[in-house]
Amino acid sequence: MNTSGMPEGSSVDELRAQLARFFPLRDIEIEIGGQRYLLTTAEDIEQLIDRITEEEFREDERLPYWAELWHSAVALAETLTSTTLQLGGMRILEIGCGLALPGIVAARLGGVVTCSDFESHARLAARLNTLQNNPATPVEIVHMDFRSPPGEQWPLILAADVIYEKRFITPLADFLDRVLTEDGRVLLAEPNRMIAVPFFEELTSRGFHYSRKSHQTSLHGRDVEISVYDISRSNALPPAFAG
Repeated sequence: MNTSGMPEGSSVDELRAQLARFFPLRDIEIEIGGQRYLLTTAEDIEQLIDRITEEEFREDERLPYWAELWHSAVALAETLTSTTLQLGGMRILEIGCGLALPGIVAARLGGVVTCSDFESHARLAARLNTLQNNPATPVEIVHMDFRSPPGEQWPLILAADVIYEKRFITPLADFLDRVLTEDGRVLLAEPNRMIAVPFFEELTSRGFHYSRKSHQTSLHGRDVEISVYDISRSNALPPAFAG
């Protein structure tokens, strides 16, 4: 299935040209686990914000968060390179993928990856980024809305910086409850925002368990402490964090 809004088999050059029709582009190079990754995104996120009409913002308060590479995505990607989980052949879903760095790293480590996002431009950027980093490894790119969970389930869900507004707490918890397999787990990274407290209270009320690991992350000339959580329905699962 290809619900990214792009023809199957598009080349890197074709995808880059498609994205460049919407806005100027910039490239970000980053090293994760000793390997280099190239991410392409909008040159200026402020330009994207300026293009949002009042009607569009009023409808869903959508802002182009997808267009930036955030510390949480880097922390989650780095965690994947040292996890105790055996990712080879594992079905993995990244939600709110944006530029798709964690999903790209998971695919390079052998995972069977689906990257999802609500925003069409994010899905286009994710398709470009997955193809230019893992040209021989197919990654599915799909539209997904937390408020409308799909019927499918995954044993591993990746999420970076998806908790930033109160209105997302219950829909996101519902989504994870529906889409995570019974014995699955979620690896979630977030920058210690206060909004995460009621989110984890909601998960606990639903019978989820979690452990936390602090991850110091350097990006854009700033060091930020990110919390990476290993979330599951059982506290008897072996830990996902190495060390």
